[in-house]
Amino acid sequence: MKLRWDLPGKIPVFLDRYKLPILTILIGLTLLLWSPGEKAEGSEFPVQTQPEQSQPQDEGERYCARTEQELETLLAQIDGAGRVRVMLTLRTGPAANYQKDSKRTNSGEGERHSESLEEKTVILSRASAYNEPAIVSTAYPEFQGALIVAEGGADAKIRYQLAAAVSALLGLGADQITVVKMK
Repeated sequence: MKLRWDLPGKIPVFLDRYKLPILTILIGLTLLLWSPGEKAEGSEFPVQTQPEQSQPQDEGERYCARTEQELETLLAQIDGAGRVRVMLTLRTGPAANYQKDSKRTNSGEGERHSESLEEKTVILSRASAYNEPAIVSTAYPEFQGALIVAEGGADAKIRYQLAAAVSALLGLGADQITVVKMK
C-alpha cells in the first residue's frame, strides 16, 4: 500500500474551508500574549494587586512638580520678581484612608470575660474581575520646605513678598522658606 500526500493541493482547500476558526484562534492567541497587567509566575492571567496603605511615591512627586510649576507661574507675576524657579520638599506623601467594617465579639463572663475586635477593609466590586477598596478620604502631601530662586531675589521687599506668597499658599512658616537671587 502506497501513501500519497498531495499536500500542496489540499492547503488552499483546507484554508478556504476553515478560515474563520483559524482566524478566531489566531486572534485569541494574540490577545493572550498581548494582555496588559502583571502576571503571576507560571500564569498566563493578569494578577490583581492589592493597593498599599498609601498611594505610590511617584504620585506625590507628580503633585509636588505640578505645585512647583504653578508657583513659578504665579510668583513670576509679582512686580520685580523676574524669572522664578521653585523647589519644594515633601514631609509626607499622599495617603488614602480606607473604609473598614468592625465586628466586636464578647465571650465568657466574670473574670474570664474577653473581648475582641475584628476589622476588615470594605472592597467594592466592579464587574466580575475588578475589586478595589472603598476610600473614605485622601490626605494630600504635606510640604516641608521651599527654595525660591528669583532674579529679583536681591531686593529685601521682593524676598518678603515671595516668601509671604508661598507661606500663604502652602502653609509653611517663614523659617521653612528660603529666597535667593538668581545668577
